[in-house]
Amino acid sequence: MQAPPRSEGEQDYAIRHWRPQDAWYKPAVCAFVVELSRFTMNRLNRLSFEGRERWEEAFSQPDVGVLSFSNHVSLFDDPLLISNLGQTRYRDVRWIPADHQNFFGSWLKGAFFSCGKCVPIIRGGGLAQPGFEFLLSRLRDGDWVHIFPEGGRTREPDARLRTPFKTGVGRLLVEAMPVAMPFYHRGMGELLPIGSRLPRWGNQVKVRFGHPTRIDQRWVEGLEGAAEGASSRWQAATAWAQAQLCELETTALS
Repeated sequence: MQAPPRSEGEQDYAIRHWRPQDAWYKPAVCAFVVELSRFTMNRLNRLSFEGRERWEEAFSQPDVGVLSFSNHVSLFDDPLLISNLGQTRYRDVRWIPADHQNFFGSWLKGAFFSCGKCVPIIRGGGLAQPGFEFLLSRLRDGDWVHIFPEGGRTREPDARLRTPFKTGVGRLLVEAMPVAMPFYHRGMGELLPIGSRLPRWGNQVKVRFGHPTRIDQRWVEGLEGAAEGASSRWQAATAWAQAQLCELETTALS
C-alpha cells in the first residue's frame, strides 16, 4: 500500500483538483443535488425527525460556527440525509470532509464535489493537512461543518457505531469552539446498502437529534480526563463526542 502524502508539497499536489473558490455555477449545481436528495428521501422514502427543534436551536446563535456530527452508514448519507436538514442558501450550506482519492481524484470529480462544498481529506495525512485547516477556519468564521467522526462507513452488525472515533472531531471542538450538534439516524443501510450505487425506495429513515452544546473555554477546561497539552484535550473532546452518539444510539435501539 502506498504511503499517504505527508509533506506540504505532496499534500498540495494530492488535492490539486479541489476548487474552494467561489464560482457562479456552484450554487446551481448544489441546488440541483439538494432537490434530488429531498425528492429521494421524502417522495420515494419516508423521513422522520425526533427533536428537530433542538437542531434549529443549534443555529440560533449568529456568528458562531456549528459542528454537527453523526453516525455514517451509507455511501450517500451526505447528500441524501444532510440535504434534508440544512440551509437553502448556498452560503449557509454545510462544509464536509471527503476522501481525496475517491472524491477529488480527477479534474471532473474535483469540480463537481467542490460545488457541494466538500473538502478533501488525505487519510493518514495527519490533523495539520490543508483540508483540515480549512474546515477549522470555516468553523471559526461561523460556518456550518458536518463530520462523520467514525472516519468511514460502519461495517458493524446492525450498523452500530464504529469506535473509537477519530481525533479530528476533538480538535475541531477544542480549537474552533463551535456549537456541537450530534444526531443519530437509522434506516440508511436499507435505503442504500453497502455495495449499492443507487438508492432504493419504500424505506423508513429516522433521525434522532441530541442537544446542542456551546463549546467554550470553561467547557474545554472541564473535560473529563484532559491533561495538559493540546493532544490530551483533543482526545478528551473526542471521547465526549463518542459518548453523545453512543447515548443516542442506545436510545434509538431501545
